[in-house]
Amino acid sequence: MQRRRVLRPDAPLLRRAPGEVQVGTDPRWSVRLAGLDPDDEAWLRELASPSARRGAGAEQATTSGRRAALVRLLDEAHLLVPARRKRPDSPAPGKGEADLAVLSALRADGAGHRVLAARSRATVAVVGLGRLGAGLAVHLATAGVGTLVLGDPGAVLTTDVGVGAYRLRDVGSPRATAVQRLVGEVAPGVVTAVVPETGAGTVGYGAPPPDVVVVVEHGAADPGRVARLVGEGVAHLSVVVREADVVVGPFVRPGVDPCLTCVELHRADVDPCWPQLARQLRGRTLPAGEESLLAASAAAAALGQVLAALDGLVPRAATACIEIPAPDAVPRLRETSRHPRCGCGELARTPPDGAPLPMSGRRRGAD
Repeated sequence: MQRRRVLRPDAPLLRRAPGEVQVGTDPRWSVRLAGLDPDDEAWLRELASPSARRGAGAEQATTSGRRAALVRLLDEAHLLVPARRKRPDSPAPGKGEADLAVLSALRADGAGHRVLAARSRATVAVVGLGRLGAGLAVHLATAGVGTLVLGDPGAVLTTDVGVGAYRLRDVGSPRATAVQRLVGEVAPGVVTAVVPETGAGTVGYGAPPPDVVVVVEHGAADPGRVARLVGEGVAHLSVVVREADVVVGPFVRPGVDPCLTCVELHRADVDPCWPQLARQLRGRTLPAGEESLLAASAAAAALGQVLAALDGLVPRAATACIEIPAPDAVPRLRETSRHPRCGCGELARTPPDGAPLPMSGRRRGAD
């Protein structure tokens, strides 16, 4: 049995002039309907009202030729969606109601609750819990990611406080423990676990592997830290805090996208001295702070890339690094590609045991 369809609850119905209405305001999908008579306008208002989601839907109007034409126009614009039957099931604050309208608007079927359901089944690891990483972890919990794995051997410093995460009471506490507490206060339904780094700085994440691992570093990215992730086919996002900017990317789906080694080899082609400069940057032991604007902006950009992947989309950082500079934090894209001397492309042809690679661009958890 076909479910009732109504006007998208996330697209406002606005009257422009007598006989003319507009559905939605976003230029990606808003439409203008002109030449309407008063009965047509009244019918559209009814179709957009909460009562329409409990009573008659658009299908009740198809007996009239004129109304049937309106239904076809609304169908072509993807503005008719099945009436929602229940609230989403999500560990996000308020069961994800704050995010539901936007997520529904971005889907042709208006089923934002399915996106929230898929996120609730996802696991994301965040390694490096300074201001940026801690803020990202809290944002992921707020967005309804069901399980967070947290990695950082350090303690909270006074310079870590603020930017949506640590409080003064957290100073001196282990960073991972403090983030666990913060996530519990924001979204108690989110599961958290702490996994320390393992041998020689290699990123650890426990078992089973997460859907995505985010690695926050300072100075220069270290491909060696994520070698295990590449070998085991685990999607990961590099975030590097530099002098006065942050680089978000690449987002690597092993065997599908350019990896960190590709980025390093391309940079060495341009600057032959880069490998030795990078080694020096990775070896610095001075305390590394994270400036407020850059930490907040980069955490938001990283959140967008992770959620895109979890929601079944291709992250923009899969083919570009997103550079976010101070003082204006307006992102710029630096495109990247596989390097001919890197063997990461072979992973696409020889996945372990013939199994599909995780996060390879297919949609996850759509039902």
